[in-house]
Amino acid sequence: MSNLVNSINNISSNNVPRLIDKMSDESLVSSYLNIADKLEHDYTAFSDVEMIYIFVHDEKDQDKSKNRTIDTKREYLRELLNVYFLFVEKGDLFDFTSNDAKKLFNSLNRRNIRLFQEWLRETPSGKGGKPYSVATISRKTGIFKSFLSFAHKIGYVKDPVHTYFKSASVNHKDRPNRDLNSTEALQLISYYKDHPILHCLFSILLTTGARVRELCQAKVKDLSYDEGVYWLNVLGKGGEKRDLLIHPNVFDTITRFRQRRGIDTLISPSDDSPLLTTANGKPYTYKYLSNYIGKSIDRTDLPFLNYKEQTVRAHTLRHGFAIISAEQGEDVFRIMQALGHKKIETTFIYLERHATRRNHVGHAWKNSTIMESI
Repeated sequence: MSNLVNSINNISSNNVPRLIDKMSDESLVSSYLNIADKLEHDYTAFSDVEMIYIFVHDEKDQDKSKNRTIDTKREYLRELLNVYFLFVEKGDLFDFTSNDAKKLFNSLNRRNIRLFQEWLRETPSGKGGKPYSVATISRKTGIFKSFLSFAHKIGYVKDPVHTYFKSASVNHKDRPNRDLNSTEALQLISYYKDHPILHCLFSILLTTGARVRELCQAKVKDLSYDEGVYWLNVLGKGGEKRDLLIHPNVFDTITRFRQRRGIDTLISPSDDSPLLTTANGKPYTYKYLSNYIGKSIDRTDLPFLNYKEQTVRAHTLRHGFAIISAEQGEDVFRIMQALGHKKIETTFIYLERHATRRNHVGHAWKNSTIMESI
C-alpha cells in the first residue's frame, strides 16, 4: 500500500498517465478495505485519490464478468484524477478553496458544483479546441457524480453534493449523426481494397457490427466453423458473449491480414493468441485501433465525409451495420441481438434518423404532377 501512497503524494497533473498505470492494479483493494474494517468502516482516514482508487475497483457483483473491465476502470481513473487535479490547481475557477489538498472533496458546496458544470459546458477542451459535446459532458458529469454519491454513501463526503448536479442527459437533438449508408460504406471498403490490414478491419466492423474493443480482445480460438459458416465469439459490454457471423469473403480478409503480419492462418480451438495483431505481433489496444482507423478514414478524403455532421470514425461502421441491415429488410429486434444491445431503445437510436428519412412524407411527391411541373 505504501507504494501507492507515495505515488499519490509525489505526483501532479502532469503525471496522471503514470498514476493511472499504478492505480489500475487492484491488488491493494483488500488492504484498504481491511483498514476500513478495523476503523469500523470509517473511510475519513484516506485521501481523495485513495478514495478514487477504492471507488473504481469497487465490485458490485459476485460474478466478476459483470463488474467494470480494466478499460472502464482506466477511463474512470482518468476522468476522476483530471477532475481532482483541476480542483487542486485551478480551484479559483469554481470559487473553491480547501485547507487540505489531499482531502478536498469534502469541502465542495453547491456553488462549486454549479461553477464546475458551467466551466465544463464552456471550456474549449473538446476536439479541435471546441467545447465538449453534450454526450461528453454527460459522460464526465456522470462519472464524477457517481463517485461523489459513493463517497457520500460510505460517509467519506458528509454533504450530499452529488444531488446538486443539474441534469446532463443527452437529448435526441444532441445525439451526433453517425449514419453511414451502403453507398458510403462501399466507398470506404473499396478505397482500401489493396491494403490487407485496413481492408480486413473495415470489412469485419462493417459486416458484423462489432465494437472496436471486442475486436481488440478477440482470440484465434474465438473463431469457429460450423455447418459451412464461420463465427466469431466476442465478449461485449457487461461480460455478455455473442456470436458474429463472418461471411466467407470476410474470413478471406482475415487470412490475408494474418498472412501480411506473418502469423499462422490455421484456426485452432486451443490457440489463445490475438486474432488480429499490430506489426509487432501485439494485440491492439482500444485507443490505438480506434485512432488508427479514424486517421485512415480521414486520409481517404472521400467527398461524402465533407457532408457529415459528425466525423466518421470506427464506431460509425457499427452504425452502418445497423442501417444497412435495416435497408436489407431486417427486423429491429434481430439487429438489436446482433449488436449486443440490452435495450431495443438503443437500437432505435441507431436507426431513428435513417427510418425518419426513409418514411418521410415527401417521398409521396416523387411522381406527383407538381414535381413534374417544377
